[in-house]
Amino acid sequence: MHYFILNPGSQSFGSRTFRSKLIGQLKQSGIEYKLYATRRPGHGRELSRAISSRDPHATIIAIGGDGTIHDILSGLTNISTVTFGVIPYGSGNDFARGMHIPASPQKAISAVISPKAFTEMDIGVLTDKTTERFGVSCGIGFDASVCHEALESPIKNFLNHVGLGNLTYAVICLKQLALYEPCIISIDTDDGSHFDFPKAYFTAVMNQKYEGGGVKMTPEAEPNDGLLDVIVASDMSRGKISRVLPMAFFGKHTKAKGLHFIKCKDVTITCSRELAVHLDGESGGVRSRIHAGLEKERLRVITG
Repeated sequence: MHYFILNPGSQSFGSRTFRSKLIGQLKQSGIEYKLYATRRPGHGRELSRAISSRDPHATIIAIGGDGTIHDILSGLTNISTVTFGVIPYGSGNDFARGMHIPASPQKAISAVISPKAFTEMDIGVLTDKTTERFGVSCGIGFDASVCHEALESPIKNFLNHVGLGNLTYAVICLKQLALYEPCIISIDTDDGSHFDFPKAYFTAVMNQKYEGGGVKMTPEAEPNDGLLDVIVASDMSRGKISRVLPMAFFGKHTKAKGLHFIKCKDVTITCSRELAVHLDGESGGVRSRIHAGLEKERLRVITG
């Protein structure tokens, strides 16, 4: 059975035209399916938990953006036996980009109806005040502040409306950069390594290469290598960061002085003050410490 969980708030998914086309294509395919629309924050999590508990071999498809995917991943049970698919239609679509899922919704629909390729994907997990999963990344500091503002900003709604939603984070990033004050960040990894960064802007823990709407933050990251890729920006002037960040869209920033890259299975990040936290671009509140690792089980994802 195929279960589709649709977020009506993702870009134009309130469109009856799209829903009609989707339902028409599903009926034409002859597959058994059920279509659910989320009605409130956290509803996708409730639906995926109920579906995967009831049907351990279900195929569950997220229709929406990275936030929708995050919500559904956080509710999954029977991770090793369910199959996961994505029809991307959000502002950033970094999960789909990193997993090589077709960007075109129509091609993505065809892929989940008649899959030709699968990838066994690691799932990140943040354990601190609560336990949350992430498919793309989690982060603390400057990049999370950008995500927090993007969630509430009219800029995002406007750029989504004109089809330029992936620019949301870039526009807000420039605004935040002028205001953000760096702090001390310490990092401890599973192999016993310890790092101190006295004037850090942010730390991002990546499961994929991309975050923030196509920023190739950690070019060496792979979603199925059993490792997390950590990036830290420290001891850099605002001017230098403003020059380096655009290079990250092309993955050309990795040699810049002040950027540090760490591969690990497990990481604890401690900050000298409370900072914004994000998971897959969604708010994780404000914290001074986070701990990230990987689920023991991998998830089978439709990729083509």
